[in-house]
Amino acid sequence: MMRIGEFALASGLTVKALRHYGDIDLLKPADVTTNGYRIYSPTQLRQAATIRALRNVGLSLDTVAEVLNNPDRIDSVVGRHRALVAHERARQDADAAQGSSLIDSLGLDYTVRRRAMPAQPWVGVLVQIHNRELEEVDSPLATLQTALVEAGHTIAGPWWTTLRQTADAEVVDVVFCWPTTHLPVEPIRIAGAVVESGTLPACGELFVTLETSDDDSDLDDLGGEAAHIAIVERAHREGLNLVHGNVRQIGVLTEDGTPEAIELVIALE
Repeated sequence: MMRIGEFALASGLTVKALRHYGDIDLLKPADVTTNGYRIYSPTQLRQAATIRALRNVGLSLDTVAEVLNNPDRIDSVVGRHRALVAHERARQDADAAQGSSLIDSLGLDYTVRRRAMPAQPWVGVLVQIHNRELEEVDSPLATLQTALVEAGHTIAGPWWTTLRQTADAEVVDVVFCWPTTHLPVEPIRIAGAVVESGTLPACGELFVTLETSDDDSDLDDLGGEAAHIAIVERAHREGLNLVHGNVRQIGVLTEDGTPEAIELVIALE
């Protein structure tokens, strides 16, 4: 038999941890003497090692207790936890990369231009997504374009997207739009999709053109947040009022339809 200090050295657990595990019935001593000494059996070393290993994996004490009571589940529980850890690590890596990209882009000098835009009818597909899934959204623009052409509409310019905040801070509405020569008389229907239409009012706009490349996957990669800040700063310097709810990302295409840039656009009041 082993006293608690001896068992701590042999098991790699601290005396403090052993006392706590005993108090919560996770690893009870084999015996407690009349004067309060906790005594452990060498046969408990395997259980102690299992507890230490599961804690090193990152499992909570409640989950460790569950595994000890159901040892046949150890592989599935550990596997599930490791998958969650890998997902969280990937998210942290993505956040770090995005932060580094933003720091770099904040040091760039963006050219903010101004233009007047006429009223523009549009038709769009609304997609509601989680903030962190923005990069994973499948664009419905090709499907929408086909539906518009089949309905006899003429595409009047490059596509654009716009974001809308929702009551849930973690969820946004993304509207993928095509400008058209006129609003639909009959609703445009796409199976499983929410199709909207409307008219952008005639207004002035401030915009920044961000060149794309094959490696650019989204607006954040292109410096979209820093460009947004540059637009807001110019508006402030010139005493202009922006319509912050009217922010668009317009695709700029070459003659053969290859994406070459994205315009970040904010309307003026």
